[in-house]
Amino acid sequence: MKDTEDETVRAGALTADMVAEFLRRHPDFFDRHHELLAELQIPHASGAAVSLVQRQVAVLREQNEQSRKRLRELIDIARRNEELATRMHLLALQLMDAAEPRDIFATLYENLRRNFNAERVSVRLFAEPAFVDSCAGDEFAGSTAKELVLFKSIIEKRKPLSGKLKRQQQVCLFGDGADDIKSAVMIPLQGRGWGGILAIGSSNPERFHEGLGVELLRNLGEMLSLIVKPWVKET
Repeated sequence: MKDTEDETVRAGALTADMVAEFLRRHPDFFDRHHELLAELQIPHASGAAVSLVQRQVAVLREQNEQSRKRLRELIDIARRNEELATRMHLLALQLMDAAEPRDIFATLYENLRRNFNAERVSVRLFAEPAFVDSCAGDEFAGSTAKELVLFKSIIEKRKPLSGKLKRQQQVCLFGDGADDIKSAVMIPLQGRGWGGILAIGSSNPERFHEGLGVELLRNLGEMLSLIVKPWVKET
């Protein structure tokens, strides 16, 4: 192989790619020719020339700083996720401690506003209450409510949907002040023979953008579905 390389050099056909490939195959080249490290000069963006060693040190420092930055980002993400998980756990405990549906929903709304910075929160259950109460609450829209068609697809797909709501959906969920909602997330609720929606709205059009991560929201929907299940008439 060395004879071939020597012949190529003598023939004057040596290219930059060939030099690069040679150095890749001979990583110990500069160990055997360390005097070249001081002689080689590499153009710098400032216009000055730097030695190969200086350039390598600069590249390594830049890579090290990028690695540190990425590590800090990962630590921040882990810390936020841990804090979020703690708040979700406390929310679950408070909801399970609620005595009846009105307490459940009042606790849910207050907690999401206080601990999750939710501006508007709404629940619609397309089901009948499983208890005798002349005032079950606005959350129970009824199993025959015509508004069910607006959310049927979301409920059946069992996946939260974020972004800009349709006008009819906004009015159904948020009533007065619906026009103030610029983005929202709709989280499906489900049980045997019934479905519903937990909606969180914001005046910020970017707060609940399309493509928002939904795994945590899916967990919230499953948790709320289980908590309200005893109070919903199943079919």
